[in-house]
Amino acid sequence: MSPGGRIKDSDVEAVRERTDIVQLISEYVPLKKSGREFRGPCPFHQEKDPSFYVNPAKGVYFCFGCKASGGTFNFVMQMEGLKFGEAVERLADRIGYQITYEAASPVDMEKRTLRDRVFRLNQTAADYFHYLLCERPEGREALDYLTGRGFEDAVREQFHLGFAPQGWDNLTGFLLKKGFNEKEMVTAGLVKERGSGQKGSGRGVYDMFRNRVMFPIHDHRGRVVAFGGRRMPGEASEGEPKYINSPETPVYRKGHILYGLHQARAAIQDAGAAVVVEGYTDLLALCQAGLKEVVATLGTALSDNHFDLLNRFCDSVYLAFDADRAGVEAAQRPLEFFNRFRMEVFIISLPEGEDPASLVEKGGADAFLALKEKAEPLLEFSVRRIIQGCDSSTPMGRRRAMEACVPVLAKISGDDMRPVRDDLVRKIGGWLDMPQETVEVFMREASRISKRPMTAQDAMRAPAMWEKVEKEALRVLLHDPEALIEHQYMDSDYFTDKSNKEIFNMLKEIAVGDEELLDTEFNAVIGRMVDGIEDGALRSRVTRLLIEPPPLGDPDDEDKVFDRLSYVFFKRQMRIIEVEMSRVNKKLEPRKYDSLWRQLIELNQVIKEQFPYDHS
Repeated sequence: MSPGGRIKDSDVEAVRERTDIVQLISEYVPLKKSGREFRGPCPFHQEKDPSFYVNPAKGVYFCFGCKASGGTFNFVMQMEGLKFGEAVERLADRIGYQITYEAASPVDMEKRTLRDRVFRLNQTAADYFHYLLCERPEGREALDYLTGRGFEDAVREQFHLGFAPQGWDNLTGFLLKKGFNEKEMVTAGLVKERGSGQKGSGRGVYDMFRNRVMFPIHDHRGRVVAFGGRRMPGEASEGEPKYINSPETPVYRKGHILYGLHQARAAIQDAGAAVVVEGYTDLLALCQAGLKEVVATLGTALSDNHFDLLNRFCDSVYLAFDADRAGVEAAQRPLEFFNRFRMEVFIISLPEGEDPASLVEKGGADAFLALKEKAEPLLEFSVRRIIQGCDSSTPMGRRRAMEACVPVLAKISGDDMRPVRDDLVRKIGGWLDMPQETVEVFMREASRISKRPMTAQDAMRAPAMWEKVEKEALRVLLHDPEALIEHQYMDSDYFTDKSNKEIFNMLKEIAVGDEELLDTEFNAVIGRMVDGIEDGALRSRVTRLLIEPPPLGDPDDEDKVFDRLSYVFFKRQMRIIEVEMSRVNKKLEPRKYDSLWRQLIELNQVIKEQFPYDHS
């Protein structure tokens, strides 16, 4: 933790300005000048053709392959797994700059201290468990168990596996000697407070994990945030489950962590895909067999937060869950947030009674890869399961099967999903022995169900052309401070995409300063803005816009860009009014209808006067 709290803003700026981003990144990968940018192999994933670009003027980088992006501090944070303050300190040391700290509030200092203590506690406990497994006689039985499962030294070291010994206060006593207190241990979820009548040595707490093989759980930056413990084989359960996990703590939320992501991150980026399994040993078995791009859920349902994590590193996800009912339901869970992510989701169907670990133990990696090659897209898998659960031997049965499929088909009723929809319609027709035209009727029903009556919000949904126009305008504003000043009259309603709105609002907050230092100040402010964006997808969009040149060839091009933006804005307003008119009964509400009609005529006249040429 920083000794005095928050680093002063002036020092953050000084470090940023004195750090040459090209020189910094060149310490990791070779860069060559390519026009106004520098280009080289991406340091975050393996690739044949360089797709990593650095813009020294703006102080940003972007990879067109894995979408890694950001500014000076973001680069160090991603490369070395550091927090923002740690990245500033790391770069300050690199250039020999002495930074100073502002006093943090007592509450903030207390929270930061507690989090740091919990991280240190977890790491100390993980080292303790690992030492007992590898070096002490009491860990021999657990080591034999892991060896018997085929988990060799390299995997045990990579995942820092350990052993929690039998007894009520082994870990407690060790941590007390290391300077931690019982309250901190309870907060970290490593011990529990004793209840009345609890047997033991008389201390106020007892070890949560006892006589268990231990699996440290890391966040994607490599920090130990929690633990999973497996009961030793052959041990009487005494009412305790086979696996227990840490409770949620100040550093651990179950639905936001994937086991093994830290270890698998580079492999996932290289492959462009991740395999998701259910358990620790499933993951370790696949890793031992040479499949590195694997992560596991932690006893919780696969959530949109998990997909948020994976979406930073890959475009495809393969789900390899057990073939029982619970496993199938878990595999279909992403249907709930299917349209939120531009990721392909595939289902690996395992044989009845098998899990990934048993599969590779019997047939090696080839057995698993053979099933992965046959993986079905999520929608196809879901529809096929529905059809298999219906009696499709009669016309009425086939109709019922199609009706049951409608909620799934509604997920792909939009125009942008047309290729997926056409392929699925063809397959459904084959499974049900129905003409494709008949299936299309049910697809239209799915579309009707998914599309509620059009609202003003629907009218604002952007066609592809609108998105292109918005990006052109943002590229100009990100590169040209004079354009930003000139077009400050606009507001975010000129943009339909949520991310584009956020970018524009950030730009409007920029204070440019002295016009003589306009360009220099503007670039510095843009660099600060990029470093301050915590959302990875939003930061990626901004840096890509900065890497791509603005669509300007001559002085008139800028006017054309913003003319197009204004044009689609007014056309969008017309669409909103048209939707409102369609919902008004002309006979029952004549005044409201006439008012909307006049607004429509006025807007149409504005468009004719201001934009006499065709923008399509």
